[in-house]
Amino acid sequence: MAEVVVDTPVPPRSTVGDESRDWRKALTGVGLLAPAIVIAIIFSIIPLIYLINVSLTRESTFFFNNPQYTFDNYRLIWNRYLPHVWTTIRLATLASLFCLIFGYPFAYILVRKVQYRDLVRILMTFPLFGPLYLTYGIRFVFGVNGPLAPLFDFIGVDSRTLLFAYPEQMTIFGMAVFTFPFMVMNVVAALTNVDPTLEEAARTLGSRPWQVFTRVLFPLSWPGVLAGFLICFGWNLGVFIVPMLLGNIEQQRVLSLALYQKAMSQFDYGLGSAMGVVLMLLAFTVTWLSLRFSRGALAT
Repeated sequence: MAEVVVDTPVPPRSTVGDESRDWRKALTGVGLLAPAIVIAIIFSIIPLIYLINVSLTRESTFFFNNPQYTFDNYRLIWNRYLPHVWTTIRLATLASLFCLIFGYPFAYILVRKVQYRDLVRILMTFPLFGPLYLTYGIRFVFGVNGPLAPLFDFIGVDSRTLLFAYPEQMTIFGMAVFTFPFMVMNVVAALTNVDPTLEEAARTLGSRPWQVFTRVLFPLSWPGVLAGFLICFGWNLGVFIVPMLLGNIEQQRVLSLALYQKAMSQFDYGLGSAMGVVLMLLAFTVTWLSLRFSRGALAT
């Protein structure tokens, strides 16, 4: 006798519980992002709008009842302060390259060779105390009767005129020392994720040291190099105390120092704010170009 199979209709599954869970997940995500969004709006977006608004006013009229809106501040930057922009870019780029050239080997030795890494990292925090202390320290070390004066006299360099004879080099050196830890820490973070066995395998297969560096090590650590360069460049764009104390008139023609003088000495807040907007645009442009041509290396 054949068995009769009766299909029992399956009741439709209720989606009320799934919808409530989805809503809870969405609310949880929004709740976690809310503090960051509020902080970004209060401390980034609102001050940025305020800065742009002040940059479109004449001198200090923004803080009076009748602000005079004008584009003359940006015209003045283009006509008179364009050399300041190029000097700022040049010094920031050279100082960042200096950090990269000397920071990458230092980071490699720190990751692969040094045993007491934490101690070295602690010592590297001293330049982060501020460019003012660092600049005065450089002036003392390389100045007249400084600790290195006997060494300079021995090699035939007059320590009395060292700071005045090489203002460009001393300014770049001071800016690079200040941002050196940023480069090293980013490269260290990238090299830590590189398996040492990859280098050993490349050497085993006959690669020379420079081939191991160019084909294995550097491509794998490229995100850290790019991040370190961007941070160093961004910090060097806004440093003005180093060119003021270590450079001469040529190195002091940076936009950050001109901004400080216009806003704090001459009370021309409109022009000073416009210079701040230009510095911000420079930093954003360099970041965008780096992300554009690095093909998302920072996102890896």
